Amino acid sequence: MRNKKNEMHFVSVIDGLSSIEECVPKKSIDYMPDWWHKTAIRRSSAELLNIDAGNIKNCPGIKDYFAEGYILPMWTDTILYYNSDVDEWGYRVADEKFKVSTHSGSQYLDYVPHKTMGENSYFIFKLASPWKLFTPKGYSSYQLPAFYHFNKDFSAAPGIRDTDMYHQLNLQILIHSDKKEIFIPRGTPLAQIVPFKRNKMDLNVRDASFEDIKKINANELNFSTKFPGSKLYYKERNK
Repeated sequence: MRNKKNEMHFVSVIDGLSSIEECVPKKSIDYMPDWWHKTAIRRSSAELLNIDAGNIKNCPGIKDYFAEGYILPMWTDTILYYNSDVDEWGYRVADEKFKVSTHSGSQYLDYVPHKTMGENSYFIFKLASPWKLFTPKGYSSYQLPAFYHFNKDFSAAPGIRDTDMYHQLNLQILIHSDKKEIFIPRGTPLAQIVPFKRNKMDLNVRDASFEDIKKINANELNFSTKFPGSKLYYKERNK
């Protein structure tokens, strides 16, 4: 199967999984967390003057982050078990087709004091994903933790996959809560998958030129006076 130039494919090796709505990868923007929906957009007269205006919902950088790539959700109800007192692990899944293994400390955590949300990660489960990812030639994918979902129990390890050649999406899940059992319901956001085109760029480090300063000043003036709110920002950008 050859991919279209701008098309990526999440392919399930488990029959019927692609028909279960909550288990299907979707655009990241479709997985906006509850706290985002509950946060009211701040509107005030100060916004017109760009004085302490708005809140996180007015920030284009955060909204663009949410809109980038796709969320890979948990594909089945899963319980992960680890007892650090006796170094014993296990798991339970809704169907034996789904497999879980581990990464030993000698592979990573023995060498790195990995912290997530300020908590030490002390064990790694490896989830064998039933989803395989195919991207067009020359495109790789970032695997990122679903950061703004702020899961208190686990997070996915970040990395890069050359998904035009290697299609596995097995996830390394870092445990950072003190629970002996962690329940991950199906549909829970596990990781953010962001495709990108492999392209080397040269680095040029220099002082700002006169032309640089003109562009910077024009951009900052335009942003602060013309569209301090995100709606106006996107309207202007789309032009």
